[in-house]
Amino acid sequence: MNADLLRLAAVLGLLALLLVLQWRVGFRHDMRVRPMLDNLVVALAGSGLLRLVVPIGTVGTALWAQSQGLGLFSAIGLEGAGAIVATVVLMDFAIWAQHVASHRWPWLWRLHRVHHVATRFEATLGLRFHPLEILVSLGWKLLLVVALGLPAAGIALYETLLALAALWTHADLALPPRLERTVSAVVVTPTWHRVHHSPERACTDSHYGNLLTAWDRLFRTRPAVPPASQRTMAIGLEGWRSDADQRWTALLLNPFRRAPRPAPTETAPHA
Repeated sequence: MNADLLRLAAVLGLLALLLVLQWRVGFRHDMRVRPMLDNLVVALAGSGLLRLVVPIGTVGTALWAQSQGLGLFSAIGLEGAGAIVATVVLMDFAIWAQHVASHRWPWLWRLHRVHHVATRFEATLGLRFHPLEILVSLGWKLLLVVALGLPAAGIALYETLLALAALWTHADLALPPRLERTVSAVVVTPTWHRVHHSPERACTDSHYGNLLTAWDRLFRTRPAVPPASQRTMAIGLEGWRSDADQRWTALLLNPFRRAPRPAPTETAPHA
């Protein structure tokens, strides 16, 4: 079984588990069938575009780069377990940086906004990214794979961890407070990431972490005043709250629409 099939099996398995947990012990009870289906349609559109445009993917590119002796890792002789660990850490920082850029550069924000206009916070939201944003992200990953000469095993591991983390961090769940403090000291949790989906600008532009919380701590991208109650706080962006805005057709067209005015959470550079 190749890396893509293993990743797909892991993603589907975790998604099924999280859906059951959300149903039984949901934190906000944000599960609704129609929005979840719309999220999945957008995810499938993105997956289809990737297969069409870049069928080789990041792992295939890593294998090619290694065969050509390209990249920093090859130049310094970094290999084995050390190279795999370094790949996970460096890629997580790179994707964190891309996430920050997606909030600060207007043209990237228009693509990323598709993820943020969601009014429900649950696991399938972790799959809802505009196909063009996924394509931009892939381009960034491929550049890093070749420039750094990342090992195929390391990039396959990180891609799997990133996909699983996207589901986990958007799950409608909350850990007990003591366990939350321990786990979020290292990895992103739903409670850590839910802040990022508040319509309050200071919160939306914070907590960018995907896998590790270290980058938000190190670069101080955390809100000075987090939401008082995550159980009752609003989710999404003002001006994009109608049911029609959440349909898959509207989501695919969202980047090409101007934000409604006035939109308190969409002031520059969020245009």
